[in-house]
Amino acid sequence: MKHLICAHHGLVEIAEATPPTINDGDILVRMVACGICGTDLMKVYDASVRKPVQLGHEIVGVIAETRHPKFQVGQRVAVAHHAPDYSSHYTKRGSATQDPVFKASNVSPGGFAEIIRVPAALVPHTVFTIPDSMPDLRAVFMEPLACCLRALQRVPVVAGDTVLLVGAGAVGLLFVPLLRTLGVTVLVSDVRDERVELARQWGAETGDAKHHSAGRGADLVILTVVNDATLELAFNQVRDGGTIIPFGVKPDMTPLVDLWQMYRREISLITSYSATPEGLAEAMTLLARPGFELEKMVSHRFSLEKAAAGFELMHLAKASKVIIQQA
Repeated sequence: MKHLICAHHGLVEIAEATPPTINDGDILVRMVACGICGTDLMKVYDASVRKPVQLGHEIVGVIAETRHPKFQVGQRVAVAHHAPDYSSHYTKRGSATQDPVFKASNVSPGGFAEIIRVPAALVPHTVFTIPDSMPDLRAVFMEPLACCLRALQRVPVVAGDTVLLVGAGAVGLLFVPLLRTLGVTVLVSDVRDERVELARQWGAETGDAKHHSAGRGADLVILTVVNDATLELAFNQVRDGGTIIPFGVKPDMTPLVDLWQMYRREISLITSYSATPEGLAEAMTLLARPGFELEKMVSHRFSLEKAAAGFELMHLAKASKVIIQQA
């Protein structure tokens, strides 16, 4: 079978592999669609990431073989790639995504493959059947939407708040319907006008956070693009006592942070990594609701054989969301 690999910096290639076999509790999924994530781009184009590296985790497919009683051959499913040990110290204290078992778990040989093995430890927690009414290209967003849900669960956000979203790419736009559901004012900032316009279509506004909050500033600033300039913007726009989430972080980022300003203004800097199985379930429920037609965000689709072109488009910021598909 064919699957994508990144064996060398900046290079995505098709490789041949023997189709995986399964043990008790495992399932095999025939990939139908898999989204290119910012993490995939980081793995390919960041020189600090060791190669070879596995790619793909925003998976939608059809069950081709199963040894798990919960699932049947032919079912459409959305699949994610990590699950924690529920008996661990981390998971019991709300840090499931920091559990060593969580970080070590994965599907094989990655989401960009004709056939994907989902191990028994993941199946009950990361595999969800897709309602008949839900398009494949919407179900692809289960895992990234769950990542956004976890971030919002780690900060206090209540109706009437003002939230500034810096960066309106594929991930940034996912926050807009979530925040609108919470009853907050969503402001968006991006260097590309077309992204700002798309965010407006989802219900976001533009402008200075203080203007939208009686002079206070944003209760929360979410940075899907993190650098010195966006951090400075965040500190200028966040209210005293507010929160900043650096969400789009890459290896070797060492921006300067004004700790004195954080201290005297009581600004919280909170990070959020990945998604929990509970978040995946909530994301699937949300995707079934009106207002979460996230397939509208897909700008390009490529076959597995032409996937490298999709990676390059996203790397050059010429695409908002690229999906790799298989007939």
